Amino acid sequence: MTKNLRVKTGKIIDETYKVSFKFNGKTYYGFKGDTLASALLANDVHLVGRSFKYHRPRGIMTAGSEEPNAIIQLHKNSSRTEPNVRATEVEIYEGLEASSQNCWPNVNFDIGGINNFLSPLLPAGFYYKTFMWPASFWEKYEYFIRKSAGLGKSPSEPDPDIYEHKYIHCDVLVIGSGISGIMAAKTAAKNGLQTLLVEEKPNLGGSTIYQDSENFRINNQNSGSWLEKEINEIKKLENLNIKTRTSVAAYHGYNFLLARESLTDHLPIEQRKSKTRHRLLKIRAKKVICATGSIERPLIFDNNDRPGILLSSAIKRYADLFGVACGEKNILLTNNDSAYETAISLFQKGINIEAIIDNREEVDSKLVYEVEKNNIKIYKGFTVVNTSGYKKINKVSIMRLSKDGQKVIGSKINLSCDCLGISGGWTPAVHLFTQSGGKLKFREEDQVFIPNTYPSDQISIGSCNGDLFLEDILINVPKALKEFLNIKKTEYEDIEVLSLENRSKRNIWLIPSDKVLGKTKSFVDYQNDATAKDIKLALREGFRSIEHVKRYTTTG
Repeated sequence: MTKNLRVKTGKIIDETYKVSFKFNGKTYYGFKGDTLASALLANDVHLVGRSFKYHRPRGIMTAGSEEPNAIIQLHKNSSRTEPNVRATEVEIYEGLEASSQNCWPNVNFDIGGINNFLSPLLPAGFYYKTFMWPASFWEKYEYFIRKSAGLGKSPSEPDPDIYEHKYIHCDVLVIGSGISGIMAAKTAAKNGLQTLLVEEKPNLGGSTIYQDSENFRINNQNSGSWLEKEINEIKKLENLNIKTRTSVAAYHGYNFLLARESLTDHLPIEQRKSKTRHRLLKIRAKKVICATGSIERPLIFDNNDRPGILLSSAIKRYADLFGVACGEKNILLTNNDSAYETAISLFQKGINIEAIIDNREEVDSKLVYEVEKNNIKIYKGFTVVNTSGYKKINKVSIMRLSKDGQKVIGSKINLSCDCLGISGGWTPAVHLFTQSGGKLKFREEDQVFIPNTYPSDQISIGSCNGDLFLEDILINVPKALKEFLNIKKTEYEDIEVLSLENRSKRNIWLIPSDKVLGKTKSFVDYQNDATAKDIKLALREGFRSIEHVKRYTTTG
């Protein structure tokens, strides 16, 4: 019997509208507004695929477009089949059929899993050093290598859907609808500028919209409620065009951008007849405002890829927006305060938290005090050195970190769990900025790249510009908008903000282990099965340029 892990009504699902769908041939149920990922997690399905190189079991890790593991095939063996789709981006609909990729005969028993045991023979760059003899066998090697490459299967029948393109001209294009994007769109539109706001998700609000804790307040309201009112206001502005389910894919010169607008992918197939599925938007903007947010960093430790290991922010998002508990015995591993925000949110919903493992020795944070007040066990100065479980995590092993963070000391402690949330801080999403030709600079104190030199009439604001805390966003974004839009005042300059998040972070991402690095499987790139050991090997073999290291190890 399938276990139901719904804990409460989520913000964006409609529990009066039940939806059936199939995954790997089995029927499950979710609700309107669920993604395939949230619906699977609600049904306690964590194993969704196999990794590219070693065919290791992999589960859902994130809640957005950054997902590296849950990459599936839609409507296999039909004219509508589509490979390599992220389960975190698929909205479920009646009749949806999805299946795991890169596994045979099935995801639970995959013959390719033998590669995991052969991994010592498959290091980074092994294909440059093998299959050289005899030369007459090259074509035979090639056949099997090509058969094993790739993930999903390409369609073999004509595409039955309709596609179109459209030109759009605007004064201001705002990319992203988190708190920074909403402030920017409202300010531009209210100053008489023809404004286009694009958002890749179905709903506006970014991560702030589900930040409903009393520990984050704007003008005496919790930040989520405040932002919801702002969103309701901008929907009434006549010179603001809002496009959701729209991903900007390319940023060319002179502020010419390409975006894909998804129009019917969320509808049952029988309702799509004679309707446009996708529209390619060719956008020419006088000014561009990037408010693309930031992505939570994972932490790198031995066996950090098991199903049931998710980003801490994803666990919070699934609970807040979809009403889904990712596990019944949750543990959080962190080097910053974000995981405590997740812990408080889960605790308020009655979701069990076994422990928090914090790499930091001492933390003077009100969020930490609130967690301690709720009798949640915190292991300060500890870290995870290994995990157990095959098709789903069932245990973590933790040890104390040395003062310099270079090794682990003391005895090992084993903790039972069925879900591990990891948080290594945040990385600004600068992808579009750099694609436009922008140059980055490195901020040493928190080890992030942020925009520096702009090649065109554009600006990055909010967390994609390195403002990773709520109070920084509400101070710096209005200033940036005034200068960029050449206006005298915004309505956000005298705003009151309360944020209890502490800025301290221990800059450790590659966790030391009780084993030598060569004996561990500490994954850096989950999608391509690249490990810390692979990167160390590339450096040892003489690669220095990071681009060469990436190509040699297939990282990134």
